[in-house]
Amino acid sequence: MGLVMTDYEDLIAAWPAPLQLVHAEGDLFVTLLQQPNYIEAKWIGHITAGDVVTTANIYLALMQKTPMARLLNDKTEVSGDWTDANDWLQYEWLPKAVEAGLCAMAHVYSSNMFSRLSARDLYMRLIPNLYIENFNDQKAAINWLLSCNC
Repeated sequence: MGLVMTDYEDLIAAWPAPLQLVHAEGDLFVTLLQQPNYIEAKWIGHITAGDVVTTANIYLALMQKTPMARLLNDKTEVSGDWTDANDWLQYEWLPKAVEAGLCAMAHVYSSNMFSRLSARDLYMRLIPNLYIENFNDQKAAINWLLSCNC
C-alpha cells in the first residue's frame, strides 16, 4: 500500500513537535526532530525501502511548513537494505527536496553492512546535485552540516 498523506496529517500539523513514525506492528522506525539549524531524522531498528520513501515524503511536507536547508540523516541504529528506494530518492524526491530548500545532507552510517551499502549507493547518486557526506559518528556529521554554506 502506498503512502497516503492524510494518514499523517495530525503529525505534520503538530510539527515542529517531534514526529515519530511506526510500522504497522507498532515498532518505531524514525523520529523527525526540528533542531535550530537543521532537521534531524533519527532512525532505529530494521528499515525497508518503503520506510525510507514514507519518511522522505513526510520530510517534504515538513519542508513546506518549515524550510530548512540542512538534513541530518542518522541511521546509526538501523539494519536493513533500503537500496530499492534510491532510484525514487534520486529522480523523484531530490528535485522536490532541493526546490523546497534542501542544500546539504549529512548521513551517519549504520554498522550494518546492508544499510551502509544502501547509503553509499545513495551518496553516489546525489553528490552531483547536493552537498552530501557520509559519516561514522553523529558529532562529525553535525559539525560538517553546520559548516555548509547554505
